[in-house]
Amino acid sequence: MYADDDCLMLPYQTGDVFISHHQEETQEMLEEAKKNLQEELDALESRVESIQWVLADLKIQLYAKFGSNINLEADES
Repeated sequence: MYADDDCLMLPYQTGDVFISHHQEETQEMLEEAKKNLQEELDALESRVESIQWVLADLKIQLYAKFGSNINLEADES
């Protein structure tokens, strides 16, 4: 199509709209989006881990109080 790859325009979705950008700019935007999603994923994984610790502590407390009179569900992880 184009002899020079720098002239190639690629669509990039922003919300519900596609906007054409140069290939290099689109690549930078994709890298930034990837970085942001990885940071969000890391934060969510950290939150899950802390919730699992709280859950484990609560189970210990419940078993200490009620002994074998209760049967808590096994972890799904």
